[in-house]
Amino acid sequence: MKIDPISCPCCKKAVRFPSLDIVIDHCKLPPMQARILGALCKGKGQPVQTEMIIAAMDRGLDVKSHTYNDFKIELCRLRRRLKNVGIAIPNVGYAQGYRIVFPEHMEMRKD
Repeated sequence: MKIDPISCPCCKKAVRFPSLDIVIDHCKLPPMQARILGALCKGKGQPVQTEMIIAAMDRGLDVKSHTYNDFKIELCRLRRRLKNVGIAIPNVGYAQGYRIVFPEHMEMRKD
């Protein structure tokens, strides 16, 4: 599978340390998937519990409380979008949550 490099929106050069906003912009993530990705990035590669991710989903403007099934649907869609840039979201053990994994040539900017 060919990986699409993330480029800077200003200068169009490949970015080795993209910010969360650059990844969201490059992958054209809808707000719900952006909130899921934001919750996973806060874990900095460590497991993030499912309940924490669902809580992040509920922080949006919509008043609906989200269920586990809503989360799984959005996670599937998010994984599909991030696959093109080489970012993965694997399950971490039984009931331990999820974590974000970047390709070897990329790391998330630490801010």
